[in-house]
Amino acid sequence: MTTVFRNSRIRPVGRSGPESDWVLVRDGRIEALGQVGEAAPRGTGITEVDLGGRTVIPGPVDAHCHLVSYGMIQSREADLRGVTSLAELTTRLRDHCDRLGLRPGDGRWLLGRGFDQELMEGGRWPDGADLDHIAPDRPLRITRICGHALVANTAAHHRAGLEPAAQPGFPPGVLTEERMAPVHAAVPAPSAEDWRRAAAWACAEAARVGFVGVHSLMADAEEMQALRDLDAAGALPIRVQMQPPYALLEQLCACAERTGAGSAFLTLGAIKLFSDGSLGARTAALRDPYSDDPSTSGELIYPPEELAARVERVLDAGFQVCVHAIGDRAMEVTLDAMERGMRLLWSQGRSLVAPCRIEHASVVDRGLVHRMMDLGIGAAVQPQFARSDYWAPERLGTERVRGCYAFRTLWEGGVPLAGSTDCPVEPLDAMAAIGQMVHRPDWSPDEGIPLDATLQIFSEGSYALQGYRRPPGGWGPGRRADFVVLDRNPWRTPPEELEGIPIGMTVVDGRIVYGG
Repeated sequence: MTTVFRNSRIRPVGRSGPESDWVLVRDGRIEALGQVGEAAPRGTGITEVDLGGRTVIPGPVDAHCHLVSYGMIQSREADLRGVTSLAELTTRLRDHCDRLGLRPGDGRWLLGRGFDQELMEGGRWPDGADLDHIAPDRPLRITRICGHALVANTAAHHRAGLEPAAQPGFPPGVLTEERMAPVHAAVPAPSAEDWRRAAAWACAEAARVGFVGVHSLMADAEEMQALRDLDAAGALPIRVQMQPPYALLEQLCACAERTGAGSAFLTLGAIKLFSDGSLGARTAALRDPYSDDPSTSGELIYPPEELAARVERVLDAGFQVCVHAIGDRAMEVTLDAMERGMRLLWSQGRSLVAPCRIEHASVVDRGLVHRMMDLGIGAAVQPQFARSDYWAPERLGTERVRGCYAFRTLWEGGVPLAGSTDCPVEPLDAMAAIGQMVHRPDWSPDEGIPLDATLQIFSEGSYALQGYRRPPGGWGPGRRADFVVLDRNPWRTPPEELEGIPIGMTVVDGRIVYGG
């Protein structure tokens, strides 16, 4: 298949050179670029697409999201983002109950996701008693926006084999980190067809909002199978790299699967581990206590020695490793574990299949940045967090907050970066993420990154974290024809308005998968 996309504006992002007016695509690859004023090829067998003078950018790749889970959440859980009162929370949950057709006495679960206690009246957590009042006749579980804390009513605790009790530092009914597992496990599992529908919807949604690909964190084997079923049917509109949890490592090894295996549209990526929790739930592990709650410094998910052993196991098995690390203490422990694992491989004359990567790297200092650069460890970062976590200066204090979401510091320090949303924690929206990396909130304006560099971080940066030395995406003959057409020119748009630029078209493998 040969297509010429003409009447466009293609700027060589991050490089010198003239704008291009058209791009010729053959069999999913860029074959040629034409300068402004140069006639585009025409003839039998060439399909022409007129872009109407719109701007074309390299296809953004979301390097950290929970795509299939997002699709399932949209179909099963009440959207609690932005609720500011218990009354509003109650209304949304009861409306969702009605939409699903839940009836008194049927015993079915009621689920919600996305609340942030910081937005609630007085910064108050909803508790188990509140949820008992909302749903006295059924198990109810609501998950905080970060996914690192939940609130469950009495019926949900009993379904999980637990007795309601107050976790230290939280009101009754709140559970965090590993303590949430029994409640999650008690919720009835979706069917295979449910997962396929959720995955199909989420992939189409990613294309609609301007992503040509994602690195998707996988919760279990059922999510992975849903994507594999879609890929086998040729039904994936975007490219997906799956990041399985550590719990699936032995199963993947038994099937002789390794990082990089797969097809042109679906590949196996890094094995995911956790080092700590979240800043929003105060479970991210800090070196010093939280400024707004000196009673805690957060928590490490594993003792340092255990984390190091798990990282070694992943690397020794031939997989890439990625570790969720948010607080500076967790960053320190994670870098220690990665360095130990890397040195073990090197001592055996072996090399990494792809760079070790840290998911989030939210609180850093110069020493941590230098270590990441020296070791070649990259980070998948989330620009939208800087706005959502408006409370960061109070939580971390005026000195420590300088290293919070310090994207420019990481970038200028030579750390390989990839951009992402962490959807459903933040909206799945390419231009929102890009715009908020360029234009920072008032509490950290100096950590913004220029537009050209941001576009590279969201395209070439995502490929670099996958281990590509020469990114397959971007501009130039032989590169993948994965790009996005914008309805406004971002270089002529004020930084604060970038996130509002509409997506006109998403092209993957030379095919229009959204818009026209």
